[in-house]
Amino acid sequence: MVEGAGAEADAEAASASFLWTVVFVLLSLLWLFITCFRPGRSKLCLPPSPPRLPLLGHIHLVKKVTKGPFLQHLRETMGPIFSLQVGKTPLIYITSAALAHEALVEKSLIFAYRPRFPSRALFSNNYRNINAASYGRLWRGLRRNLVHEMLAMPKILSFKPARVMVLDRLIIRIIKESSRSDGVISFFSCIRTAMFELLLFMCFGFDLSEDSLLQIVEIVDAILHLPSRAMQDFYPFTSIFFRGQERRVSELRARQIKVYTSLIEEHKERCAHGTISPGSYLETLLHLDTGMPFSTVDLVTLCSEFIVAGTDTTVTTLEWAMARLADDASIQGKLLDEIKAVVGDRPVEETDLQKLPYLQAIVRETLRLHPPGHFLLPHAVSEACKIGGYDIPANAVVLFHVIAMGRDPQHWEKPLEFKPDRFLNKEFDVTGTKQSTMLPFGAGRRICPGLGLATMHLELFIARLVQKLNWTPYLKGERVDFDEKMVFTVRMKNPLKVLVEQRNT
Repeated sequence: MVEGAGAEADAEAASASFLWTVVFVLLSLLWLFITCFRPGRSKLCLPPSPPRLPLLGHIHLVKKVTKGPFLQHLRETMGPIFSLQVGKTPLIYITSAALAHEALVEKSLIFAYRPRFPSRALFSNNYRNINAASYGRLWRGLRRNLVHEMLAMPKILSFKPARVMVLDRLIIRIIKESSRSDGVISFFSCIRTAMFELLLFMCFGFDLSEDSLLQIVEIVDAILHLPSRAMQDFYPFTSIFFRGQERRVSELRARQIKVYTSLIEEHKERCAHGTISPGSYLETLLHLDTGMPFSTVDLVTLCSEFIVAGTDTTVTTLEWAMARLADDASIQGKLLDEIKAVVGDRPVEETDLQKLPYLQAIVRETLRLHPPGHFLLPHAVSEACKIGGYDIPANAVVLFHVIAMGRDPQHWEKPLEFKPDRFLNKEFDVTGTKQSTMLPFGAGRRICPGLGLATMHLELFIARLVQKLNWTPYLKGERVDFDEKMVFTVRMKNPLKVLVEQRNT
């Protein structure tokens, strides 16, 4: 009798599932018919696109196009600019330096907007952070505050004691871990902890407890590993089919708000008792006048953005850089010789970095060959325009494939080889203002505001790590595996394990 009841329940569940599937398909077809067959659309000269499914467009290709081989195939068959149609949204893919420069620099204002994807609303507090905000007064105020109050060089240099503290801890951590495992360490986890310590100190003005640090890292990891919500972005009516997922996302947001709020309150208490380092990012936000006061949730959102933007992108690039140095002893040796010649035996400091051109070349070559993301964050077009002779409709979403630009054989000799010397004895504009042959930080009005801070952290961490330790592949005679995987950033598929030894000083 119980088995019969169970079978009946299974039948009802299957029937309900089938009904929901039918409803979903019918609504999808209706939505697509209404949005994709509008008068005037056929008159546009859109960038070329692959064959599409009737009514469904290119929904089946959205995920596939993020894969290197398929995107390269489209680039070879469609050209340096092509498009996909998903629902009512045209997706424009730009893969060449010339077209990227035309869009981001020559037509900078038109391309300065962000698409309003529903999936970004919750963690951006309804698009009220720098990355997600529309181009306008709020965005300008937030960005100006970040650039002038946190990222100006005098302010960056004021955090030198925090960097010394974090780097000393990092080296001690690496030495301890290597002593427990025959000299082998897992690099990513070590460097990521250090970068979180540094960015959290810059954000809140005090050194967080181990428990608070762990909570922040867990929350960031959970956010970065959220499943794709592209279906809700392009077909908003489908949200009713993802209620379980949306509930879990809301619970994660609530946990984030709770943890960050406790740190904001601790910051205020420390300020009242004078036990805090002045000049933190939170302090600048508490004194910023944008025409309306910031709520606690606003502060949580902006502090979270500051930390996430400054940690994983930098950590990922550091892992790629140290993997390249471990893989090639000659490059590592040349860098060490430069450090010894310029700095001597004392620890490298921020003021030394401009005197170390080979170090700078290593960082640039790493960013060229291994940018943190294969695509820039999506841009949105504020008004109809033309790029490369093609029509770009208003509100189109534009994606810039920076990895294709950095590895383009038309601009780079032997583009898949790691050759820092290509940047020696030549001026190079990493901002994309004069040239857009590599755009790890973007270009134009939406260029990453943390470009200077990130570059300095990359150079300083690499210099100190090479100065103190020798880095080799953990398997004698083996090469490092440079296969990639996509998380939030493009990380090493097999996290870097290296054999480290203290240098004789």
